[in-house]
Amino acid sequence: MFTINSFSISKLNNAEVTGFYINLQKAITTNDPTKLGLIEVLPSFGTTLQKLIDQVYTTTGSEFTAAMLETDLKRDQTYKRIRLRLQMVEVAEDSAAIKAVKDVVKTHLLAKYTSKVPQLPYQEESAILQGFIFDLNDKLGDDGIAALGITDDLQALEDANNEFIAAYNSRATERAEGDTGLTLKLRQEMYAIYQQICFITQYLANSTETANAEKAAACQTFIGVLNVLLADAKKRYNQRINNGSGDEEGEGGEGHTDSTDSSDSTDDSGSGNGSGEGHTEPTEPTDNGGSGSGSGSGSGSTDSSDSTDSGGSNNPSNPSNPSEGGNTSDPNKPSEGGVENGDEVAF
Repeated sequence: MFTINSFSISKLNNAEVTGFYINLQKAITTNDPTKLGLIEVLPSFGTTLQKLIDQVYTTTGSEFTAAMLETDLKRDQTYKRIRLRLQMVEVAEDSAAIKAVKDVVKTHLLAKYTSKVPQLPYQEESAILQGFIFDLNDKLGDDGIAALGITDDLQALEDANNEFIAAYNSRATERAEGDTGLTLKLRQEMYAIYQQICFITQYLANSTETANAEKAAACQTFIGVLNVLLADAKKRYNQRINNGSGDEEGEGGEGHTDSTDSSDSTDDSGSGNGSGEGHTEPTEPTDNGGSGSGSGSGSGSTDSSDSTDSGGSNNPSNPSNPSEGGNTSDPNKPSEGGVENGDEVAF
């Protein structure tokens, strides 16, 4: 019995499900749609998928996205400057004011706030930076902050973080108001076509009629490819959930790669593809013979020493990317979460 694996693709967010359908289309066209019994289904599948892609691409473009990228870069650079100054407390200082805060800097601030902060999913980074600002004021006081020479940077960090949060919230509102209805409708249409594809191919794959022998063989091969796609989609979905990126668009696997930091040892947390420092957004679903799900995952980040921290962050924006990803994520960020259509039909 040839069976399509059970996984509810309705759990996927808009970016992830779009990537899944893109690779499914490639798997169908790579094989012979006629042998798969999908020659009549393929036109409606392709037309509806293109509408979904256009909708997802459109909703990722926003003035708020541009503002987010700009302010995120600013806050990442400022955070790194402040943290580098905190590290310099390790070096002998003549100032009595600095000596007075040396212990709390080493045991609390540097231990609690690592170089990985700029690589976290957007919302998590925003919350941690708020805590960082509070702790600096609380643990060091005005005199300690002034002694370290970070008064202006601390204010700049607070301003940039507040601006980022405002832009992020505005973009979420814009998307909720602008794309929910049409995206939901298109997802439901695609889901219905997907179920039809599953029914036809699974039926033919298990046919014992001599006239269907060629179609049976083709559908058996296709089901193997489809099961790989489903397994990959499930894996990426679980990675996103387990990494705490929630349902942020494509804020499907939110990983960051930081290649310029040198020192908190090696961190294998996070997922994402691409290189560069800071947040890495997931790229367009890859074509690897029809086995990629499109949300992107990767190795996380490697740091080796903050003393050479050069600051800055790279949040590449990919107009052809159905998700902005997280920070990913925005990167963890065209839709906020998947549309529940119920579990897949068991055939």
